[in-house]
Amino acid sequence: MTQNSSHPKQREEPKNRLPAEAFEALEKLYRRVDKEISESGVECWLRGDCCDFEKVDHTLFASSLELEYVREKHPETFPPDNVLCPFWEDGRCVERERRPLGCRTYFCDGNFAEQLQAIYEKYHAEIRELAKRYDIPYSYEPFVLALRT
Repeated sequence: MTQNSSHPKQREEPKNRLPAEAFEALEKLYRRVDKEISESGVECWLRGDCCDFEKVDHTLFASSLELEYVREKHPETFPPDNVLCPFWEDGRCVERERRPLGCRTYFCDGNFAEQLQAIYEKYHAEIRELAKRYDIPYSYEPFVLALRT
């Protein structure tokens, strides 16, 4: 049987699926992050510059829980040659609801860098606790590279 190359290849199902409660807890955490950031005064200029990691010399990292969340929501495999985030299309993020913590706290406006770093550290610690609570082995990996595997 020949696979149609216009359709993304499906990722193999993990043998031990993560509990839905872990993803629900992560979604609640993301809503709290978004609320805190919206109250901080920082604004997204919707230029897409911060997502062009190569241009801004930035490596986005994500936890194992966040990576599994993205894989669950996007079972297709991602192109191995993609140096940019697979959700960055035409200069914009097309997956704002499911983006990892690092995306949520990284903005072009450097005036908020310290405040956003503190927000990141606070919620990253909570993500580690979620991983522990749901018995998910913790790792912290470059997001784009990890999605290729």
